[in-house]
Amino acid sequence: MTLHFCSMLRLMTQLNALPLLVIGLCLVGRLEAKDIIVKNAAELKAAIAGGGSGVTVKVAKGNYKDIKFIIKVGGSKDAPFTIMAESPGEAIFSGTTHLEINAKHVVIDGLFFYKGSIEVNPEDRENAVMKFNSDFGTIRNCAIVDYNPMEFKTEYYWVFCNGSNNTVERCYFKGKNNMQPLIGNGIEGCRYNAVRECYIKNIPFDVGNGREGIRVWGSGKFDEKPTDGAYFTVEGNLFDHADGEGTEIVSLKSNFNQVLNNTVIATKGCLNIRRGSNNTMKGNIILGEGAEGAQGLRMSGANHVVQGNYVSGAEYGIRVSCGEYTARSLTKDFTPKEKSGAKSAKNVTGEVTAYPQVKKLNLSNNVIVGCKTSALEMGSDYKKHWPDNQMILLPEDCDIANNRFIDVDGKGVAIEGAEIDPHIPSVGKKFVPNRFKGNIVMGGKVRYQPAESGCKEVALPSGWSEKKERANFKPLTAADVGPEWIIALRDAKKFPMEDDRSCYRDTAPDEKKKKNK
Repeated sequence: MTLHFCSMLRLMTQLNALPLLVIGLCLVGRLEAKDIIVKNAAELKAAIAGGGSGVTVKVAKGNYKDIKFIIKVGGSKDAPFTIMAESPGEAIFSGTTHLEINAKHVVIDGLFFYKGSIEVNPEDRENAVMKFNSDFGTIRNCAIVDYNPMEFKTEYYWVFCNGSNNTVERCYFKGKNNMQPLIGNGIEGCRYNAVRECYIKNIPFDVGNGREGIRVWGSGKFDEKPTDGAYFTVEGNLFDHADGEGTEIVSLKSNFNQVLNNTVIATKGCLNIRRGSNNTMKGNIILGEGAEGAQGLRMSGANHVVQGNYVSGAEYGIRVSCGEYTARSLTKDFTPKEKSGAKSAKNVTGEVTAYPQVKKLNLSNNVIVGCKTSALEMGSDYKKHWPDNQMILLPEDCDIANNRFIDVDGKGVAIEGAEIDPHIPSVGKKFVPNRFKGNIVMGGKVRYQPAESGCKEVALPSGWSEKKERANFKPLTAADVGPEWIIALRDAKKFPMEDDRSCYRDTAPDEKKKKNK
């Protein structure tokens, strides 16, 4: 039975229960007020200013332009402040719209940033379309597509983490074509951030160092001892033709990070532990598909674990870099590199290595198939730029075990390495040999004497196929990552901007760009 409000009011009055009704209506009003639907910029600005634990602001379907989201009021662990699209993907933001999260426990859900370009503050090196300036925030189910400035040299990130315990999950990024990485992590006080299950697609190549897909700064960037780190996690993401600078797809420049179970398809560059120590790369799948510039895994620094990764069809499989010796000048031409950010009580001059030496690497259970050059190179870049850089410290005290290195043509060198140049002055340290054990070299040759006893050369078996070799690895697909609303649009063939190539500037042929680098 349903009572009209007035009839119910008379009944409650007769029963002397009017105070209870008033209290009840107030409580209901408060509960309903926690879900706020906004339909224009003014309403959105007012709702954001209110904020608060358990409040959900739902942005109605429509186009929103030139909005500056500055979120100063957050929520709590169990009741975050949420800003979400009422219908995911149908609240579309453009113009100079950008977002800053300046409060804890804020969730951004289902917003679509499309073909805008933010206004850049030249004094801020951390300009970003979406930026965490606090802790425990989440950006999920969002998309940023072709959000590019007119000029390539204009610098801004698409997402920047300037805080701790923030997460970017199931988001979609396509078409970034300007300077700065797509996603970045700050140096100071930025720990335990994560990027998970995102789809990064069609990022145009152009020469410009510092255009990585994900760059992780933090403690360890300036050769600090490994007592602290960024503790960043890159997990379960798909990089699909995501070229960027063409050198590093993921660049770790700090300690204690994890790169886990990501898939890379036909993308220029590599997954790189560029600096720092105690980093982990496990379960990643790199399918170069013969694309120009597609590479595998590269690493510098100490105490890393590189395990259970799969690389095929790339220019190389794994490169374990040389380190730079900086304790003294070995020639009159050497000048140590100095960076202002590296200065400290223990490093008064701010000197840093070009590349830190690899020590105690655990390189195990990786599978490398059909690369153009070697599957494994120990001591890559030995004497590179000598004598300006003193790249002479070979990897040492490492365990290289139970890997499979497969040369499909059966004619190439599977394993190679640098030898010490006897003409270089001794650096006065005892070299600790690396340990090779249980490695299988299939179809190729070992051309590195220290590895010979720990590697077994065998012929490529009859009936071998990469499909069989890859049976234990499952590459991610477009249906596994990114927002569900984009997956649905793609399946319905209603997401044409995914293959829109207007983001490719094509300002000069690749060869000319290489010469200008």
